[in-house]
Amino acid sequence: MKTLYTDASFDWTHTAQIEENFVRGKIAVSGEGIHVVEKVVIGKVPELRQYINILELIAIGRAIELASQKEWQDASLEIHTDSQVAMKWAQKGNMKDNVRTDAHTSALEYLNKARQLFGGTITYY
Repeated sequence: MKTLYTDASFDWTHTAQIEENFVRGKIAVSGEGIHVVEKVVIGKVPELRQYINILELIAIGRAIELASQKEWQDASLEIHTDSQVAMKWAQKGNMKDNVRTDAHTSALEYLNKARQLFGGTITYY
């Protein structure tokens, strides 16, 4: 059993003032000798202010991708996140249509591709 912890950060208080067509956040993955903090850029979606759950989902996908790079496919993978929303999306590999935007779809596609490449058992906490 391998265990990775994920987190994300995003300052939503300034989303409306951002003039660029993208927003910036950070993701972190830690555990089993992995300690990664990365900047992430997401295409800005009109009327969307909260990007944190998208970033949390990307962090989960990144954790799975890093596990694949470590060739842990024969091990079970536990991923711990503080986002119940992202955890549910990751478990289902999907989300409700009334929530979904292009940014959500891209994050889900990234997660699902990482899960497919990993191929092993993944449990979310």
